[in-house]
Amino acid sequence: MLARLTILLLLSAVPAQAADWWSYDNARFGYAIELPSEFHLSARSDNSDGLTLTPADQSARLLVFGANILNGDFATEANIRVARARDEGWQISYSKSTSRGISFSGTRQGHIVYVRGVALCNGAAAFFQMDYPKAAMQRYDAVVMRLVRSLRPTTKCAPTTQIVKSFPVTG
Repeated sequence: MLARLTILLLLSAVPAQAADWWSYDNARFGYAIELPSEFHLSARSDNSDGLTLTPADQSARLLVFGANILNGDFATEANIRVARARDEGWQISYSKSTSRGISFSGTRQGHIVYVRGVALCNGAAAFFQMDYPKAAMQRYDAVVMRLVRSLRPTTKCAPTTQIVKSFPVTG
């Protein structure tokens, strides 16, 4: 009986966890991400590129934003962001990047930072950055993993076409 009750309670908790997230769609840059309902909006950018969110206890900070990439080169942008984090004192312990995405994490003064970015159309990218105390790692690691899985472009990029101009042949 106790085992059956425990299983029932566990199964009933799964839908509640799934419902505790909401979808944020950024039309300006064309990306979407699922956000935990325990995080509340603390700031919205003036230019509609993203949000800053925190839980009620202010133990973490989540930035979600779009950015235009210099020369449209996502790989260079990814390297710049990792270098900037190092310049800010983060000890980067994990970094993985492809031509379409980057993830990196590190620590500084008892805090963890995790950054994920995905390339978007027209030389843009979407990112989230979450930082939280190492002491709250167990609480926030599952949040970070769901954020990683949910950050995605919402528009399919059209293939670039080369315009060939033809000129009349003379003479």
